[in-house]
Amino acid sequence: MNCRTAATGCFLLLLLFGVSTSGADEFHYTNILIGDRASGMGGAYTAVSDDASGMYYNPAGIAYATGRNVSASVNAFHVLSKTYKSVVPGQDWKRESSSLLPNFFGVMQPFGKFKIGFSYAVPDSNNEDQDQTFDLGGGNMYRINFNNTNNTHLFGPSVAYQVKDTVSVGATLYAHYRSTEAIANQAVLNTATRTLLQFDNKYTETDEWGIRPVFGVMWSPIDKVSFGVTAAKTFVISSRNMYQGMTSDPTVYMPLAVVDATNKRDYPWQFGVGGAWFPSKDLLISADVTCYSAVSYQSKRIDSTNTIVERTVNNESVVNGAIGAEYYLSEAWAVRGGLFTDFAITPAVTGKPEGEFEHVDLYCMSASLTRFSKNSSISLGGNVRIGSGDHNVAGQGKQGADVTSYTMFISSSYSF
Repeated sequence: MNCRTAATGCFLLLLLFGVSTSGADEFHYTNILIGDRASGMGGAYTAVSDDASGMYYNPAGIAYATGRNVSASVNAFHVLSKTYKSVVPGQDWKRESSSLLPNFFGVMQPFGKFKIGFSYAVPDSNNEDQDQTFDLGGGNMYRINFNNTNNTHLFGPSVAYQVKDTVSVGATLYAHYRSTEAIANQAVLNTATRTLLQFDNKYTETDEWGIRPVFGVMWSPIDKVSFGVTAAKTFVISSRNMYQGMTSDPTVYMPLAVVDATNKRDYPWQFGVGGAWFPSKDLLISADVTCYSAVSYQSKRIDSTNTIVERTVNNESVVNGAIGAEYYLSEAWAVRGGLFTDFAITPAVTGKPEGEFEHVDLYCMSASLTRFSKNSSISLGGNVRIGSGDHNVAGQGKQGADVTSYTMFISSSYSF
């Protein structure tokens, strides 16, 4: 074996053994905004929440909703693009994700000083895909096929009570269901001899059930000013995880590894505080700060000997902010806009040889336009998220990473 072949072999071992099949965007907490009005305002909705989407943001706010209300985001089209720089020397990995889904539905009913309701929300949905071929030189070709789906569904009842004119409390109890499926196939071929030099096949699947209680308080100390406070956490009750993998080279054969496990992912406590100001009947300005606690839990992976080993996932605490505005051009038209952050929950990349998750902070903006009729409205809007950071997905050192995502939505609501 010459020096070039040996160097190529070492690189391939690092690449194939180091790559993770982690979720498409498990590295941020604010992946998809919920509801039409809130989405247009960048999610700065904790101190407003007076429509059906308030059951998700702050259930105390629905106590001030007028009449019965049905709200549905008819379609939300979400696109995510990631570039991992220099995974293969001088060449980048590129992964794309897209999904088209109804991401919110809610209905409310007054009952004296109480408001009761039911809502369905999809705060996370990805379908990530990568299909690339790289020329490694010396007649060697590296090919990767990667596909990952990651969907979270929330559904459940809400209740709010107006303690007095200026104070309300509320709660939502969501059932939580999350499913993931990741497939990563990698192979290195010599195109001249048509010889398979290395291959690595991994498959993981998760089905997770739990509950997510959301508690909220709304307070309006003076006219045209309101404040909101929320607390929420997802508790996993049951989780089924399947890990399957095979890694080999021409000189060593290792059998297929398959393991079923019940390890549970831990979710952070989420605390939100927001303020809203109505300087005029046509203008609303709101702002939110949301804090997520640090969490640590045990996960699993398949190592280079086809053995399932435990690893510790450490997600850091983060603080995200949002500011939004709504302006009525007339009784029939309103425009909304917002700025918000979506910071990475992963630790900073250090370049460790066993590989690390990406760390990219996202900076985001949103906008929407709404048309009102007698008892209904329809909105068209979207948001964009852009960020740059670092990755070490193949354990070859700290490299750059870029993330861009777009979401477009059409939403309608009806009051009766």
